[in-house]
Amino acid sequence: MDALAARLLAHLERDVADPEALHRAGDAEPERAAAAFVRAVRDRDLGRSRAAWVPALLRSARPGVGAERLLELVQRARSAGAALPDPVRAPALPLVLGSSEVLARVLLRQPAAWRELEGELPRAPDAAPPPPDWEAIQAAKYRGLLRIAGRDLLGRPLPEALRELSDLADGCLAAALAAAAEDTRTPPPALLALGKLGGRELNFSSDVDLLFVYATPEGDALARNEAIGRLVRHLKTRLEAPALGGFSYRVDLDLRPEGRSGVIANSSEAALAYYESFGQEWERQMLIRLRPVAGPAGVGEGFAREIAPFVYRRHIDPGVMRSVREMKARIEDERRRAGRDLEVDLKEGPGGIRDVEFLVQSFQLFFGGGHAELRTGNVLDGLAALSRLHLLPEATAAALANAYTWLRRSEHALQLAEEQQTARLPREAPAQLALARRMGYVDPDGASARARMLEDWTAVRTEVRAHFEALVLAETR
Repeated sequence: MDALAARLLAHLERDVADPEALHRAGDAEPERAAAAFVRAVRDRDLGRSRAAWVPALLRSARPGVGAERLLELVQRARSAGAALPDPVRAPALPLVLGSSEVLARVLLRQPAAWRELEGELPRAPDAAPPPPDWEAIQAAKYRGLLRIAGRDLLGRPLPEALRELSDLADGCLAAALAAAAEDTRTPPPALLALGKLGGRELNFSSDVDLLFVYATPEGDALARNEAIGRLVRHLKTRLEAPALGGFSYRVDLDLRPEGRSGVIANSSEAALAYYESFGQEWERQMLIRLRPVAGPAGVGEGFAREIAPFVYRRHIDPGVMRSVREMKARIEDERRRAGRDLEVDLKEGPGGIRDVEFLVQSFQLFFGGGHAELRTGNVLDGLAALSRLHLLPEATAAALANAYTWLRRSEHALQLAEEQQTARLPREAPAQLALARRMGYVDPDGASARARMLEDWTAVRTEVRAHFEALVLAETR
């Protein structure tokens, strides 16, 4: 236990507030926070476990708010006659309450859900998909998010969190496809993931980018297409519908052939014909992350297998680097014209997540036709393969992997707060400190934690941009 936590506990044992300790820890409202800690310690059950939850809350994004929520959670559980939340048995509980507004609301609505956080490290989400019922799907998602957030805040490696979030989404989407098929009385198509879900790198609050294909029908092709379209629209509507203070998943269908102007789903044959005749370079890059998730056995896998020659060409294409560079420059230009502050954009700004993704994908498009090992939608796996094949120096691949992990952890931590889609590093000091705490900067002194995070941000973006310019931009000069 650090000296600051020991000092705060010593004051609380005398039933005295210590706003100075909470100010040093970084709480933006130290007087309110100190009063909240005193009230919580006066509770007969929380008072006994204060040595467990007081130091944990000091490492959270909002210690005082976390103390208020912890007391309210215990009071609600007591009123409901449920098992009382125990921070000793669930050390992640105070960290979640002090770091995630959305998950705190889940816990306060369902006090018994604190049991999802039991253990020195909460259990990973259940591997089996939930029942094909819309309420069960949403409940399974939030149970999974509680466990993942608890595991993440206790410091386990980020790549495991991204895989668990992706596997959780896979199970929920498989259940949603079955539910939509039952509701619409339509045999389901194959559901394939793209984007971060396709690479098993889903964020805490990512869209799920989906593609739907189905076997070429023997009968009325138009009727089959219309029926599949109704099923997919129903699936999207139900997954995005707000309920019980939350939702299941935001669904993005815009990466399908012809984008928003195209039909909602295609037969495998029609989709392959589109890519053969009209597929563009950005679509080759996008399809690197294609991954079958659910639906009829063999349809999604068959499509992924047959589209591979379009994505990974046998002969090296010297125009690949130019295409990737032009796309990245166009994205940055469009965002700046739209007023986006790219200097704090963790995703699309210079030295951000997109730079690493585009760098890896350019190498995959360039060399993937001759090296099957490169055909992965996962950026970290792609970097490891590039290193093993000596297509990137080992030190460069390691530096990019470390930088990418830092960037993704920061994005993940931003979204942990309110389950909002954001990749903007805040400019306000209190919000920066809250982000640092969610990322695992546990310095007792809040100012030190914030300063270290900002130093790391500068170093990471500088390193990433330098590699992107040397390895991608330089190829086209």
